[in-house]
Amino acid sequence: MAIGEYRDEPAEMDDVEREVAAAQYPEGGLVVGLGLGIVLPLATVPALLAVAPVLGAVVGFALGRRLRDAAVRRRRADRATAE
Repeated sequence: MAIGEYRDEPAEMDDVEREVAAAQYPEGGLVVGLGLGIVLPLATVPALLAVAPVLGAVVGFALGRRLRDAAVRRRRADRATAE
């Protein structure tokens, strides 16, 4: 989904987008990315401790957005075939 098509306002979303947004894929990815960004440097190189959480958060958030978009597409396709 292009950035210009991304909607945060529930009133602007259709029912599929609201359902998927409730699962909070980007936020969950952000938390996982932050955690990995902290744990990996502690286990490998302490110098990365300042940079890795930020990079992990960005990657996790981006991955969460992709998962959310895939879930929206999958559910729309399921509904289209059911109708």
